Amino acid sequence: MANPLPNERQIYEKIEKQNIIIPPLVWELINHHIRNDLYMINLIIGSVVLDGEPLSAENAKKVLSHTNSIGTFLDKLCKLTQTE
Repeated sequence: MANPLPNERQIYEKIEKQNIIIPPLVWELINHHIRNDLYMINLIIGSVVLDGEPLSAENAKKVLSHTNSIGTFLDKLCKLTQTE
């Protein structure tokens, strides 16, 4: 994780203690959007690492597209679900 939260452990403890649940429909969206994009990023980067070749501009654009897709999805999900 690039920038872990300083209170991340406490957040997880609060989730556990308060039995905070994410609805299955939200998990379905998260799994579909984020996991699919991460899978594609892993395929691209994994093939670069295994082949020992530099990352091509075409594949770099694909990685950026997938990371942008994750960001767009998270922005939309936050907008629709945050109460604060």
